[in-house]
Amino acid sequence: MTKREKKNYRPGGYGRERHVSQNRGRHVPQERLLMGLEFSTAAAALGGGVLLAVRPDGAFLHADPAVLRRTPFSTWRLPGLLLAGGCGGGYALAGLLHLRRSRAARLISVAAGTALVGLEMWEIAFIEYQPLEVLFAGVGIAVVVLALRLPAPAPSSASGAQQHPPDYAPPG
Repeated sequence: MTKREKKNYRPGGYGRERHVSQNRGRHVPQERLLMGLEFSTAAAALGGGVLLAVRPDGAFLHADPAVLRRTPFSTWRLPGLLLAGGCGGGYALAGLLHLRRSRAARLISVAAGTALVGLEMWEIAFIEYQPLEVLFAGVGIAVVVLALRLPAPAPSSASGAQQHPPDYAPPG
């Protein structure tokens, strides 16, 4: 452990150590890009989903209910709620977890990105093709790739006991 790491070492709560450099400071550009994609996708999905749920005839977004004929839906209400809750909520959660540098962030981002690609493929197959669907499928792919390129989270202790650097001496 370097002098700087020793200086920044702080015992953490809940049986884990932490280093200040791991939990504070600026996010690297790749993380900022990923969070930007996640938060902007969450905003678009939440906004669009709420507008569809409020006006299930699709009037706010000029979405014709007739395009739902090959789906199990007769109005835009349930698809709007699924869009807002599933996609919007999933991407908001992923962005917040990255912001907090949670261990689960990477997994949630990969799941959200994969789900978005699947959703857009389903929409192209069963509703109708629109260029916006290709754009959001690309966003889903980008989120998966960026999340997988982030460094893997540090392993935690299996026993839950507090871990210390090899040359750490407890105070006192």
